[in-house]
Amino acid sequence: MTSIAESLLSLGPAMSGAADERLVWVVDDDDVRESLSFALQLRYKTAAFPSALAFLSRADLDRPGCLVIADDMAQTASGSIQDELARLRSPVSVIFLTKETDLRTAVKYLQMGAVSVLEKPVDPEELDHAVDLGLERSILRDRRYRLERLFETLSRRERQIFVLVCQGLRNGDIAELLNLSQRTVEVHRAHISRKLGNASPIRLLYELTQTLGGNIISAEFDGLDPQKLANAISAGEAS
Repeated sequence: MTSIAESLLSLGPAMSGAADERLVWVVDDDDVRESLSFALQLRYKTAAFPSALAFLSRADLDRPGCLVIADDMAQTASGSIQDELARLRSPVSVIFLTKETDLRTAVKYLQMGAVSVLEKPVDPEELDHAVDLGLERSILRDRRYRLERLFETLSRRERQIFVLVCQGLRNGDIAELLNLSQRTVEVHRAHISRKLGNASPIRLLYELTQTLGGNIISAEFDGLDPQKLANAISAGEAS
């Protein structure tokens, strides 16, 4: 069985399992929704919904995609559509359509993470460009979320040992550094292998630091003697 880590690493830096489907959802009034859906379906897999609630309840929000939505239909019972997607940890990106451009509103949407704010009637080329950008961002966000979830499957101790193994430390060195028995380190490594499968630990660590940032790794070693940690890593790299 292929592990989550193996699946992630097989996708490449900007790919995901659903990326090739280029999913686009449209939420707007009937006439606009139909015309936009017709135009977009020439390049994308498109679905249309009559309301934000219908979109949230029926669309697959765990997959990368781009939502094109009228700004006057973007409120939900619990807040804005962007707030709801963030709460659900959905990778879906958002493009807002407005009847007239209001700079203050546009800036607010963009600061909240919207890809673009377009005024109706929408220029087809401008919309295609915005959707392509939205899909690209969504694919990268999906990869980030999946890496985060993968990292969260490891306990803090497993994350520490995983990083130290990637730095070249042997079980005995890790045990001494973390004040554990060597047998405990071996058990943790077995758990890590079961969770990560045959994925290359070094490549996975690279993906984690490139996508999530180095701080997410260094934070796992808060409380350890920095000099002792540095010496152990230097010794591991030299061996």
